[in-house]
Amino acid sequence: MKRKRNAVRGRIRRCLSRIRHRGHLAATIGIITFYILCCLLYWYVEFDGAMSAGFLDVILWNTATLFGQDFADHYPVSVAGRLLGLVLLLIGMFGVSAITGYISSALIERNMNSMRGMKKLQSLRNHVIICGWKDDLRALILDIVRKNRSIRFGDIVLINDVDESRMQLLLDDGELKGIRYVRGDYSEEQILQRANVKAASRALVMGENQEGLEPELSDSRVFAAVLMIRGINPRIHICAEVKTKKYKNYLEAQKCDEVIYSEEYTRYILSTATSYDGMAKVLSSLFDNGDGVSVQIFELGEEWHNKTFGELFQYYKEQNVMTIGILENMGAERTLKRSLLAEAQKSTNYGEIVHKIKEVRTVERNAPVLNPPDDYVVGRNSGVIVLAEEL
Repeated sequence: MKRKRNAVRGRIRRCLSRIRHRGHLAATIGIITFYILCCLLYWYVEFDGAMSAGFLDVILWNTATLFGQDFADHYPVSVAGRLLGLVLLLIGMFGVSAITGYISSALIERNMNSMRGMKKLQSLRNHVIICGWKDDLRALILDIVRKNRSIRFGDIVLINDVDESRMQLLLDDGELKGIRYVRGDYSEEQILQRANVKAASRALVMGENQEGLEPELSDSRVFAAVLMIRGINPRIHICAEVKTKKYKNYLEAQKCDEVIYSEEYTRYILSTATSYDGMAKVLSSLFDNGDGVSVQIFELGEEWHNKTFGELFQYYKEQNVMTIGILENMGAERTLKRSLLAEAQKSTNYGEIVHKIKEVRTVERNAPVLNPPDDYVVGRNSGVIVLAEEL
């Protein structure tokens, strides 16, 4: 019994604490309550609570008087009624102004918090979080939305700590209307919580291009952010960009879904462009040079399991789509391993089950097989790598 009383008292204290922290709401409720009580007293003083003059009529008369409307041929007769009438007029002068001011300041504060990146985004679901800053961030966002039609600008949340003036130029851009922003260090948990990372579907973590910032220091912040995001939301798909090979290895060891080591790609492009005429343009066209044709990955359904690459190639050829290869073990690590374990447990041979469970531990996720032979058998959790027009 004592525990129940303590629990009730605790809830009351927490409720009162919330009301104290929400001073505008508490003041508004207090003014409205005081106004209704004054109207109730006025009803009893002037009409002795008679049913001929309803309480709602009294509220209507006094409210009309507050806003300067001559709504009815009524005025207070008794001394007490006139005093209460003066009180109601004072409420009209100060109380209504206060309520209007509270509402206006709350709306302005909410708008300013949104512009400054201070607003919490707890209502978002399955959104995309972009951590960090690049000088070409605008073009990156436009490409993301163009390549994935299911993503809208309102589904993208930016987290960074760049100059407010630079960020404001991006937020004011008409093409990026609806984009969300959280200001702060993306490697801190409270900042990620404000962006509601636990309900996000994807996250892109990039090092911020700041003058004087060492590549290893930038990558260490990326690494910390990836660990933090994975801890908050184990199901999220994370793509991270780093500038040093050491942190590329660290992220791969932590099962980061996609690790972009920019130096590696730059070195490859430079070496191949030096060896082959026109290679730079070929690579640009493969990745997407603006003509709408690019390398893409389509997830394969269960109907393609145990079919050959030759059959798959012919199917897409009829749709004017060039098939390049297969992506094995496609998907998030947790989902993939659950699927593989469920498949292993279907066997009746104990030795085979043990062997398959060992394979699950060492399976390589998202392993590309380019230009396989026609008799290559498509497995479960596979995707097809194609060169096709973007949908």
